[in-house]
Amino acid sequence: MCHFFFRLEKRTQTSFLLFRFQLFNNAFVILLLFATQLVAQTDEQVLTDWTKNNEKQLIEKYKIIQSDWFEEECLLLANKMEFNKLDKCKLFQSEHINAYVFDNGHVYFSLALMQQIRNKHQWASILAHENAHIELHHYLKSLKKIKKPGVFFPKSKIKKTLKKHEKQADLWAQQRLDQFGFDTTQIYYFLQRVKDIKGSVKSHTHSKLSRRIKKTGTKEINNQTLISNIQDL
Repeated sequence: MCHFFFRLEKRTQTSFLLFRFQLFNNAFVILLLFATQLVAQTDEQVLTDWTKNNEKQLIEKYKIIQSDWFEEECLLLANKMEFNKLDKCKLFQSEHINAYVFDNGHVYFSLALMQQIRNKHQWASILAHENAHIELHHYLKSLKKIKKPGVFFPKSKIKKTLKKHEKQADLWAQQRLDQFGFDTTQIYYFLQRVKDIKGSVKSHTHSKLSRRIKKTGTKEINNQTLISNIQDL
C-alpha cells in the first residue's frame, strides 16, 4: 500500500487513479517485530515507535534537500485540499522514484519523482493518495492485521488487506481531488512517463494507460513555472 516505505518496481500495478508502491521488506519485518515483541504496549504505542524509527532510518539513508519553496508549495496543496493531518513535506536526494509517508503526518518525495511532475494536478494526486492512508487509519488497521492475520494463509491475508487499502485510498483521493477541482486524468501522463523511464512496464499495462489517455481527450498540462522551479531544486 502507498504508505510505510514504498518503491516503484517491475511488477507495479496501476490502479484506476494512482500508481502502486510496494512495501520494503525490511520495513514490513520491523513492523511485525514491533507487533509481536512489544506486546505490553498498545497498538498506538507500537505504531508511534515504528514511525519514529523508520523516519529516522529514512533521514539517515538519504540526503534531505532543504527547499523552502518545495515545502511551502507542498503544504499549500495539502491545505487547499484540507489535509489537516499532513504537517510536514520533505524532499530527499534519490535517483529512484519514491514517496514515503508516515502516520505522524510527514510525507517525503524523492527528487527523481518530483522531476517527473509537470503540473500541480499530478502533484496533488500523489499527495492525496498518500494522505488517504492517514485519513483512513490504514497504518493501525494493517498493524492489527499483522498481529492477528488468522491461522490459515496469514501472508496472503495480509497482502489482501494491503490491496484493499490501496483501492480505498484511490477512491478517497479521487473524491477529494474532484471536490477541489483538480484534473484526475493528469496523473495518467505521469504514470506513463514513469513506466517508460523504468523500462519495465508490461505491454498490456502500457496499452491501458494509452487508452485511458486517449479516452479522456485531454492533453497533458505543462506548467512551465512549476517545471522550472523543480529543475532548480
